[in-house]
Amino acid sequence: MNDGAVLVSEEFRKQIRGTQLQHLFNYLPGVYFVVKNLEGRVMMANGVAARLCGFEHESEMIGKTDYDIFSKDRADAYVLDDRSVFETGERIIDRVEMAPDPKNSINWFVTTKIPLYSHEDTIIGLACIARNMTDAYEKLRPYAEMNEVLEYVFENYAQPIKLDELAQVAHLSVSQFERRFKKVFEITPTRHILNVRIRAACKLLTSTHDTIASIALDTGFYDHSHFVRSFKKLMGLSPSTYRKEGRTNPW
Repeated sequence: MNDGAVLVSEEFRKQIRGTQLQHLFNYLPGVYFVVKNLEGRVMMANGVAARLCGFEHESEMIGKTDYDIFSKDRADAYVLDDRSVFETGERIIDRVEMAPDPKNSINWFVTTKIPLYSHEDTIIGLACIARNMTDAYEKLRPYAEMNEVLEYVFENYAQPIKLDELAQVAHLSVSQFERRFKKVFEITPTRHILNVRIRAACKLLTSTHDTIASIALDTGFYDHSHFVRSFKKLMGLSPSTYRKEGRTNPW
């Protein structure tokens, strides 16, 4: 069996209702999910796939083929890919392709198709997921806009960091930066800086024999007592106890 295949136990398939897996994929925003049998008929689909294909509900897709859903040229291309998976057992991984949506716009999709095997090691269908990169970009854009800030904190946590410095990196005023950062990450910039410093301290406590006072200075705390108070408040135990118990980095 191909390493990328999914084994579907006959007994398991009898015990579980397909809609349960379908509901799981409905919670993956922007991810198109479809399962087809060897005849190319849809056996399972999520809500994203249904809406992308112009249906109100995923149940309307069940039993349909690509030719029932798409134009002939698109269906021909999809069926060709499916046949390749069925005949060779080889996966199609992260293929970038354009696909129009019901609003007749063009979106970029990254598509993956894998064969589904029965307990007898026979291909019985395939599963396809496709991610709408246009939608994904819009969801990730706020995080990407803060990426330089995160890198700045990571590279400079051992030094004093002022909010106006971070605001300048983000090309925002201090007040705008604080509001936007908290909206995106649901913590304040100051708390993020503390988290990064404590994370670095955890690594040093378990991987070096440096003194706690030295680790405090190396991770941006202005004195030993400040470090101990901050560490205990966030981690629930003192740095010395953390080191003694051999805890690992929690992040």
